[in-house]
Amino acid sequence: MFKISEFSKISQVSVKTLRYYDQLNLLTPAHTDKFTGYRYYTADQMFQLNRILAYKELGFSLDQIRQMMCEQVPIEQIRGMFRIKQNEIQSTLDKEQTRLTRIKERLCFLENESENQTPHDVILKEVEPKFVISYRSRASYRQIPELFKLLDDHLGKLGLSSSSQIVLWHGCEESEDEIDIEVARPLTHEIPSSPPFMVTQLPQVTTMATLVHVCRTRSACMASTELAFWIERNGFRIKENEPRREICLPHEKLGDPETYIAEVQIAVERV
Repeated sequence: MFKISEFSKISQVSVKTLRYYDQLNLLTPAHTDKFTGYRYYTADQMFQLNRILAYKELGFSLDQIRQMMCEQVPIEQIRGMFRIKQNEIQSTLDKEQTRLTRIKERLCFLENESENQTPHDVILKEVEPKFVISYRSRASYRQIPELFKLLDDHLGKLGLSSSSQIVLWHGCEESEDEIDIEVARPLTHEIPSSPPFMVTQLPQVTTMATLVHVCRTRSACMASTELAFWIERNGFRIKENEPRREICLPHEKLGDPETYIAEVQIAVERV
């Protein structure tokens, strides 16, 4: 057997940590001298310690590791704990990937801002009136896919469908989780409303500042900010009481069902 100091050197785990694992009943010494209190370990316990370190490296808490190290725990329960940890890590990766995408978009915007230009072309055009069926709610932008699902389920019951998506941004007065959002699908003709699904006509806009970009429904978008800078720099102002529009079209080559080619539209007038 090895003294705790010797076992510490062999395993490269501090004496303090080994004592802590003993207090948690995670790694109990093979023998403890009842007179001196000295702890002794066997070479076989190195395998147990390595398993603890491996589980810890995977992100499991010491309490979870103690559960998994228990001989009475069924293998299926251990598999379940690994699946839960896998899902947690995947969720973290997804969130960090979204954050990374937003950082890249922000850097791109800042670089172009320093050169006094936008990375996208801005086009002024006239927009004709259009009948739409819509669903309006206070929600986060991350909930846009769910709002469209509600609208599309209703359209399906009517035997209608449309590949074009329209998002109307009415305002954000309280918080980012309660944005006044209206999702809509264009119609070829007017049909009766069925609250909360409303059929309305989007008005004609003679001067609409537009910008086409790649849109990801699960992340915040910088396109509107770019367009706002262009409007300010080019002698325009945003027309009152006209919600910002975003027209989205699925694009198969993008390889992501929640990624779209989108056109941001803001009604403007000359200052």
